[in-house]
Amino acid sequence: MTENKSSEHREFTRVPIKVWVEVRAEGKVVKTHKTHDLSMVGISLQHEGTVLPVGILCDISVFLEGADPPIHVDMKGKVGRVTDEDLCIEFSEVQLESYEHLQNLIRYNSPDIDVIDKEISDHDGLKRKE
Repeated sequence: MTENKSSEHREFTRVPIKVWVEVRAEGKVVKTHKTHDLSMVGISLQHEGTVLPVGILCDISVFLEGADPPIHVDMKGKVGRVTDEDLCIEFSEVQLESYEHLQNLIRYNSPDIDVIDKEISDHDGLKRKE
């Protein structure tokens, strides 16, 4: 089920997705394919063992399987929420090429591409247009 901004006052729709993710921060690495959802501004995933504290800056890579050569979407962000099993990360920076891959990844996993396209057009990158 897709959660969108109207249900929780979010600016971007979160799409359920299972992808390989690697999160790196201060010498610690979290690797998992147990992701919950992804949006243009963040990702929620399940962690096993390695815990990163809330507020820590991190590098995030999402790996797209089946592409040749392999594609990875790279972002910078910070940990926004941590539970015993889950880790939620807010993106703060996305390289242009990765931003385009991120848009497509969300479009292709959303049941309503028009909603995603509107959300993207209402923003300059990760920030709302003024």
